[in-house]
Formats: sequence, C-alpha cells, structure tokens
Amino acid sequence: MNKFFIIPINIVFLILPVMIFGQKHPVNTTYFNEIKKKNICTVQMYPSDWALTEPIIELNSTNQLLFSFDEIEENIQDYSYRIIHCTADWQNSNLSQFDYLDGFMENQIQDYERSFNTNVNYIHYSLQIPNEDIQLRLSGNYILEVYEDFDPDKVIIRQRFKIFDTEIEITGEVKQPAAISNRNTHQELNFSIWHPNFKIDNPQGDLKVILTQNKRFDGSQKKLKPLFIRKNELVFTDKSQNTFPGGNEFRNFDLKSLRYQTSSIQEISNRDGQTHVHLVPGHIRQFDRYIYDRDINGRYLIDVQESDEPNTEADYSYVTFYLPFDDEIKHGDLYVYGNFCNWQCSDINKMVYNFRAKCYQKTIFLKQGYYNYQYALLENGKQVPDLHYIEGNHWQTENEYTIYVYYHEFAGNYDRLIGYKTINSTAKF
Repeated sequence: MNKFFIIPINIVFLILPVMIFGQKHPVNTTYFNEIKKKNICTVQMYPSDWALTEPIIELNSTNQLLFSFDEIEENIQDYSYRIIHCTADWQNSNLSQFDYLDGFMENQIQDYERSFNTNVNYIHYSLQIPNEDIQLRLSGNYILEVYEDFDPDKVIIRQRFKIFDTEIEITGEVKQPAAISNRNTHQELNFSIWHPNFKIDNPQGDLKVILTQNKRFDGSQKKLKPLFIRKNELVFTDKSQNTFPGGNEFRNFDLKSLRYQTSSIQEISNRDGQTHVHLVPGHIRQFDRYIYDRDINGRYLIDVQESDEPNTEADYSYVTFYLPFDDEIKHGDLYVYGNFCNWQCSDINKMVYNFRAKCYQKTIFLKQGYYNYQYALLENGKQVPDLHYIEGNHWQTENEYTIYVYYHEFAGNYDRLIGYKTINSTAKF
C-alpha cells in the first residue's frame, strides 16, 4: 500500500475516537448544579431510599443514586444523559470516558410518569446510577448532564454527585471556640485523618481537604492543610481555618397538605386553578436569643400527606415569602436561601422590596413537601451570601460539618475521593 495513503488513515483513526467520545467542554470550566430550561422543576439526586442525604455513594457498592426531575409539560420529551468525571475543584478531569465508565457513554432516560390528580400537570422523569447501561470505575466528583433532542449541546440540567473509595479514617469533634471574639457566635471543628494502610508521601501537595457546613458549596467551604503531620495521622486543628459562624436554626414551612394551614402558613387560596400559599411574615433574628428548633439543616423533602406517591401526586403551588423591613437595603440584595435553590443566589429566589407594605417578598413555584430556608444578604460585589445579617450567629446551633478528602492519583492523573465524614455539632450534647 502507498505510504502516503497510510498516513491519512492513521490520522482518521486517531481523530475518530475524539470526535465520537471527546467532551466538548471548555478547559477550566467549573461545573455547578444548573437548570437551563424554564419549565424544569424539583431536580433531586440522593442515595435511593435516603432522600435527606447528599448524592454520594461508595465505589463498587450495591447502592444506587436516584436522580429525578419534573417538567411542567403535557407531552413526554426525549432526554438523554452522559456523565463527566471532574477534579476536586469541579473542573473537567479530561480523562477518557473509557477510563471511568463501563458501558454506554450516552443513554436515554426511559423512566417517566405523568402526574396524577394534580392542578398542575407535569411529567416526572427518573434515573438510577449505576445501572445496567453504565457503571462507574473511579471515585471522585462527577457531573450528570441531561440534554434534549439527542444533541449533547442542548444541555438542560447539570447535577453534581460523588463516588468515594474508603482508604482512610476521619475522627473529630465540634466545640466552642476558645477565642473570646468568637466564643458566643462561632463553632470550631478539630479533626484527624488516619491512614495506616494508605501511603501519603506529600500531604501538603497530594491531598485536597474540603470542609463544608451543612453541605453548602456556595463559596463558604474551606480548603484545609494539616497543622501537624505525624506517622499515619494528619492533624487539622488550625483555629484560623477550622472555624465557622454558627448561624441559626433554619426556618421551615410544611406544605405536605394544601387542605389546611400549618403554623408557618398564613393563607392558602386558589385562583384560576392555581394554588397560592402565603407564609407567615418572618422577622429579623440577628439580635434574638438562641432557641433550639429541630431542623433538617437547609434541606427539603418532597412529600404529600394525602398520598403514598409524592413523585407524581404532589402538587405545585406559588409560595410567597414575606420579611418586614423598614427600608430597602442599598448595599446588597436579599434572597430566600436553602438547598431547594442549590444554595445559589439567582433571580428565582431574589426578594423584591415592597415600599407600600414596607416588606421584602418573593413568590417561588414549589412542589409539595417540607422545606427549610433562611434569609441571606448578598452584598454588592461579594460572591458568598451573609446569613448573619438577618439570621444571627450562635455557637449552640445544630450544624453538620462534612469533610471530603481527595488524593491526586498520579498514575491515573485524577483526584480520588478517598474518604469523607459528617460530624454533627451537637453530637456530644
């Protein structure tokens, strides 16, 4: 065969896998949970049968993650999905899909149901991962992308999830800070990473340790370095790194039934076939004394009291939040804040000042269930919202602190999630 003909064929075979399996994502793009289609609602992902837990499971376990969403639509749509492996910082790890996936690279979402006996008609889509079509081979961070019309460029949803591979043990406790300036308002977490059976030659460079409060990835999370390095133990007791504002217990409202008003609901009405729920006006808690109120740390649970099938029989309503305020805030914006909005500040949860009523208010379209929330101030020019401005800070507040430990696997050139643990601030009380 002519050598000049061989070269182009070789080039084709080198390029073809990239064209078919290559990921069309900009370099250094940081992925977040996103909803990019207007009529998509209630995107959730969690371990099956464990709805109040973050989307994380152990590698090679029998557990599955349940992913679901609703579309306010009469007709069933064609939706497909793919999975992207990410770094510890949620950027594309640039691994070949053959490295981290077994099975088909791109698949259709085939489980869907129509809503039943609801004022608002919707289609409920669901998916379990791993499944018969796709298995995950590596631990770490992942992005699930859902797209329409079989076109990967038409992404409608991005959802984060994690796979961990237990190689270490984490021990720790939350305590009241010793520093006088923070003693009544903050919480301090001290912990150790034990690795007797896992070699870590360079803890400062090979590890990324991320600490979150109530599993918020909104910029408030911290990247930590060990203060002491001992044989088989890394000690994290640096007070300048390990201290968080205590915050306050979350506000809540119970929307599991639309037939009667709970203590947090002022009025339920029906106008033009749409249900409207008005919550009891809130108040500024910054200077209030601490009062314990059992919460679910900002999360929400979809449920309906009159049915056993909340996925398809829970209805939607327009929920209006009220926060009386003497004057409009000039140095920032107020938001209704919680896991239901992915811990993000956007137009969907941004409050508007009503000058006539002297009140901030916001109406949000929500599915029936039980919700936790707080009011957050995002100051002009800032990226991380301030919960203290409205809610106050107390060292006694019940919070969850989650530690994620990533190890950069040089042989595979990716960030392994080799351990994680959640520690409750009231565990010793």
